[in-house]
Amino acid sequence: MPPRAQLFALVCLATICGVGATSAPTPDDQALPSDIESIGSALSSPDHRPVHIIYVHGINQVGAGDSSALRDAICDKLHLCNKSDWKSTPPDFPDQGEFAPNMDPPPLEYLGKPVWKTKDEWFDAAPFVAHWAIQLKGYSSPLVVDEINWWPLVLALKCEHVVKSEASLAGPDKQLLGVCSDKSKQDPDNLGRFHAWLSPEDAAQLAKKPERAVLINRNLKTGLVDWGFSDAFIGVGPLAQIIRDGMRQLMTKCAQIDPNGLDKPNRKNYDWKKQLNSGSATDQTFIGVTHSLGSYLLFNTMNLEDSSVGADDAQSQETQSEKAFEDDAVQYIFERMSLIYFFANQLRVLEFTDLEGAPAAKGASPHVAGAASPPSTQHFNALVNRWSKYRQNYVQRNLGGSTPPAKKVAIVAWSDPGDLLTWRVPPIDDVEVFNLYAHNAIGWFWLFESPLGAHDNYAKNKAVLRVMFPNR
Repeated sequence: MPPRAQLFALVCLATICGVGATSAPTPDDQALPSDIESIGSALSSPDHRPVHIIYVHGINQVGAGDSSALRDAICDKLHLCNKSDWKSTPPDFPDQGEFAPNMDPPPLEYLGKPVWKTKDEWFDAAPFVAHWAIQLKGYSSPLVVDEINWWPLVLALKCEHVVKSEASLAGPDKQLLGVCSDKSKQDPDNLGRFHAWLSPEDAAQLAKKPERAVLINRNLKTGLVDWGFSDAFIGVGPLAQIIRDGMRQLMTKCAQIDPNGLDKPNRKNYDWKKQLNSGSATDQTFIGVTHSLGSYLLFNTMNLEDSSVGADDAQSQETQSEKAFEDDAVQYIFERMSLIYFFANQLRVLEFTDLEGAPAAKGASPHVAGAASPPSTQHFNALVNRWSKYRQNYVQRNLGGSTPPAKKVAIVAWSDPGDLLTWRVPPIDDVEVFNLYAHNAIGWFWLFESPLGAHDNYAKNKAVLRVMFPNR
């Protein structure tokens, strides 16, 4: 636990007298059917096909490695491996459209100031995907965790306009000042591209400012609200399209990862294009695991490009070819994905920003010259139903028949009732939705549960893990 989280927990404990603790029972709201797919059942496939977890982190992210809690828990809590068994490969970055080499930054502004001022800043803000692979004990198929990291895209806004400003109001958050200015704090494993959004000198001066707000309020505001929930506002604003474009390109990297020889310098790529529209047996399986805002962003990748814009221009035709490739990769992954796990989610709240029936937005795209046109944005419900249709078409091709499969795709959503930033997933037309309770942190006298623990500890919760890996 980070030092500020430890201090926060101790002060809260002292505030409510510090003796005794209770954990209220949190029974499942809805039992899962016995035939629902899980990570464990996918790994037991007789044809030994690789199983990919597409892992998308949520709000409040500091650096890469959010999937490490899940990867470590699979080894430590379920005893299916040793942590040293995980093999990794260098991360992949988007490299097309606005993310192509030497591109100018998108002309987005915040209160009249550019979000990214130089090509170097924009290059360093690129999202990336890290890959880990393992062969778990007792399972026939290899497991790949594809961890999509979109957090670099929001650092420029948060460091300059939230962390820096808050130092003069509530008081400095020294941990976050370090994240914004020091590579060892921002990306200690050297997976992304580092940029000092605050100079070390500025960070040192800001750290000397007085702490004006009381401790608990200050930690909640600078951490969970400023650094955390601000991601939700950024993620559904104009930056959402750029996050989406980056994630779509990273999905193409996930589709081609072959777990065999993943840790070798000259790893081979899987030729997923050959399997896209085939009627052959399943070649790979994908399962989504998302945390909070990550669920919203994952489904947003299914917004397709408008292929009619600029079709006569040679550069636009090249761009459309790139986007068609991304559309194919997204289709390939989602039609081989029958299940997505949500660790907390903000769908009910975020959909308030995208009410159906509203007129289409007009205005210039935030993209740079040569990048894709804005997508024909669809609402969340339509995107989830697109996933269902992808899956149905895929199963029909493999069965060689025309009757739609009776089994629906499924969302299994966990929420700790003490988590301040999760809501139940509403019913969705062609999808089975299972809302389950989790209890991720100790409750004190039925008065208090750590907000950080309640929101962050889903992947460490053994009851959650046993649903993902039944009978373990």
